[in-house]
Order: sequence, then structure tokens, then C-alpha cells
Amino acid sequence: MADASVDPLVGRLRRVLRLANQQATMHGWLSDYYGRWNSALIYASLLITVVLLTLVFASDFVQRTTGISADTFQWATGIAAIVNFLLTLGGLAWRPAAKAASHRQAVGHYTKAKYEVGRRLDSNEAITAESVRQIEERYLDTRDLPNISDRRFLKLKRWHLEKVAVSRELDDNPHESISSIKRRLRKAHQNGADRSDRNESTDRSRTSGT
Repeated sequence: MADASVDPLVGRLRRVLRLANQQATMHGWLSDYYGRWNSALIYASLLITVVLLTLVFASDFVQRTTGISADTFQWATGIAAIVNFLLTLGGLAWRPAAKAASHRQAVGHYTKAKYEVGRRLDSNEAITAESVRQIEERYLDTRDLPNISDRRFLKLKRWHLEKVAVSRELDDNPHESISSIKRRLRKAHQNGADRSDRNESTDRSRTSGT
């Protein structure tokens, strides 16, 4: 594809590809997260609305069959109305639907970057500094995209890296369960950490002995 003189350019493209893949995964998770909250708020509000309508139009029947007093019935109706109002107000203030849509837009942006980098790496065209600069500029053009807070970034990065590791293992072991792969990877990581600690302890002992 390219000779040794363009290896640094290929490295820059691969870095963009790795970062774009990570960002797409993170924003995809956040889009699903806000989408689930939006659905939960909508369904909860609809359910309480149905309950309120039932209580209003069948108040005598409800009180007679349940045996509750008129005061208790009024309290229940009032509390349900307040909860419904708070759910609606929370949805309007938090705007989970809009946040889910903005993160979906970010997924599209980074997916497009992934496709562009992959197409460039797979093509027979020469990779030039100008073409790499243009791809990097388009990747970094995130003015209209939502940010990921520092509080969530590292957790989502860890989730992404775990997803990549599991995906690679799944390619080699397609019939193994996801939970089994995760346990095996955690055990291998723990064993590696234990060996590293033992090696460091041995090195310190040798240093102190000399």
C-alpha cells in the first residue's frame, strides 16, 4: 500500500481509527442510556395517567370494592397526580430524548470517520500528509456534538476496551458464552498482575541485598 516513508502517516490514521471506534462505542452507550430513561419516563407517565383516569371515572366502584375511605381515596389520587406532574417536569428539564438524539448524531459522526479511515487504509491510493490532515480535521470537528463528562469517560473507556477484548476472543471461540469469556479475561488479567507484583518484590529484594 505504502512504503516506509509513509508509515508515520499510517500510524496517524490508525490512531484516528482507534479513537473514532472508542468514541462511537461511548456515544452509542450514552444514546441507549438516555433512550431507555426517556422510554421509562413516558411509560410511567402514561401508566399513572391511566390510573388517574380510572380513579376519576370509577371512583365509587373503586372505593366500594377496595373498602378505602373517601379521604384515603383523595390522598391516593392527589399523590398520583403529583408524581405524574414530577415525571413530566423531570422529562422536560432533563430532556433525555434530545440527549439520546445528540449522542446518536455523535455515533454517526465517528462511524463516518471510521469508514473514511478504513477506506483510505484499504485503498491503493498514496497516503499523503494532506489527506491525513483533512481526515483528522473532519474527525475533530465536534462543534455540534455532545461532550462526555470526565466522571463517565474512564468508565466508558474501560467498558469499550472490555468489549473489544471480548469481541476478539469471541472471534476465536464463537461458541463460548460472553460471561465465560469475561471471567477468563479477568482471571488472566489478575494472574498477570500477580506475576508483576512478585517480580517487583523480587527485584526489590535483590536490590536491598546488594
